Amino acid sequence: MNKRSLLVIILLVILAADLQAQLPIDGVHYPVGLEGIKGGSLPEPGIYFRDDNLFYTGTSDLLPDFHTFVYLQAPQLTWMTGWKIFGANYGMDVLMPFVYKQANYQNTIVSFGGHTITLSEGGNKSGLGDVKIEPLLLSWHLKHFDFTAGYALWVPTGDYNNSSVVNLGDGCWTHMMTLGGVWYPDAEKTWSVSVLNHYEFNSKLPGLQSISFGGLVTTIPENIPCSTYSLEWGVGKTICKETDVGIIGYYQEQFTDQGENGAAAFFGDSKVAGIGPEICTQISRWGLSASLRYNYEFLADNRPHGHNVDLTLTKRF
Repeated sequence: MNKRSLLVIILLVILAADLQAQLPIDGVHYPVGLEGIKGGSLPEPGIYFRDDNLFYTGTSDLLPDFHTFVYLQAPQLTWMTGWKIFGANYGMDVLMPFVYKQANYQNTIVSFGGHTITLSEGGNKSGLGDVKIEPLLLSWHLKHFDFTAGYALWVPTGDYNNSSVVNLGDGCWTHMMTLGGVWYPDAEKTWSVSVLNHYEFNSKLPGLQSISFGGLVTTIPENIPCSTYSLEWGVGKTICKETDVGIIGYYQEQFTDQGENGAAAFFGDSKVAGIGPEICTQISRWGLSASLRYNYEFLADNRPHGHNVDLTLTKRF
């Protein structure tokens, strides 16, 4: 095996480790699992402070004994105005995520023709993630339907190092489009069927940019386009005054430009799907609401699978 062939194999191995160890996966800004029952609807005009506390733990067979844990606290301030655009209430929001990430796996030695590669054990990091600024929110409330549309920009404020296995941000600007809706089949609106879609356009795919071995240097293009589609759904039922229960789930897939980007395109798409229960309750006289949701990831391709728990607290002012 010549040095150039060996370099390509080494590059693929290290890229695989780099992409798998930064999970939930780098290049994806929207933390899927934040919405569920009635997630496709926005609230009535007012100012809302929302605080999400998301816990994620997962494993993967792509690295030996790989485990990852993520805690995300995502305070968000939303202002739904009384102004109308195309018959919809206009609003805006800003989200400042604070993240703790940890990834661990066994030391691995990969041998090729007498040469060895040692992969690191991982690490942990905490701090501010990438901030979301959403200047456009549109909300329609009809007799049996609610509809939502929006545009957001994710700002690369989180710490990012392309040689690190744990990152708080993605190191790139991301545009995100949102479209969702809720259907209320009965006149009393005790049943709800919700769908919420997000589509992200990243300026680049995070990852290693260059690697050298035996005097040979291979460079990965810095600006590989990367897109992510996220779908969240929920079916809910009001069981008593101001309390809903239901089944929720999500699907998320990341796409890269296959083009001529060599090894970086070798891995193709990553995808994950989860399902679980949710309970949501409100105390209207205090302007408070709380939701607890859990998703078990039953499908994962090119990324870990595990458990996703989110506690959401919202206060209206």
